[in-house]
Amino acid sequence: MFDQTNQLLVDEEDGLKNIFHQFFQPLCHLSNHYLEDDDEAKEVVQEAFVKLWEIRENLDKDSNIRNFLFTLVKNNCLNILKRKQMLLKHHEKIKWMEMHYQYESLSRMGGDYLEFNELKEKIDLAIKNLPDHCRIIFEMSRFEELKNREIAEKLGVTQKTVEAHLTKALKILRNDLKEYLPVILAVTKILN
Repeated sequence: MFDQTNQLLVDEEDGLKNIFHQFFQPLCHLSNHYLEDDDEAKEVVQEAFVKLWEIRENLDKDSNIRNFLFTLVKNNCLNILKRKQMLLKHHEKIKWMEMHYQYESLSRMGGDYLEFNELKEKIDLAIKNLPDHCRIIFEMSRFEELKNREIAEKLGVTQKTVEAHLTKALKILRNDLKEYLPVILAVTKILN
């Protein structure tokens, strides 16, 4: 570690290149372990090297560059995950509120427009007719309110697989329920 710091202090550009070549892949592996996204992982690692470059003049000969980089990457990954979790919670809360308002609006509508029970039956039938994997994942996401990561862990699949099945389920449901979507949208506009 002393040699890396010393090299960075003496010959900044070559020192940084050597440190980059030595630690880039292990740092990407660490970052990808947290984020499960290659591009995002590489971006976090690149930001760590930029930070190292920015503080290079403040380093002393005893600085442990390896620990600095690994700690910085880990902390930045955790911060990204916290932000994503907050955004997901906020997004889920908004989706639930929209669904709740739509439900209330439809239940108050008179027989002149659409019976709520008819719509509920159509929705239930459309969900029941989804392919098995799509239906199971959709129900876990929407009715059990599990996060994609939790669903992936329970089913022993990747988060990408969960996302793909949810996307497919929503596409099928939109298609199967397209004749009812204008009513739901109209009710939503009236409430706003």
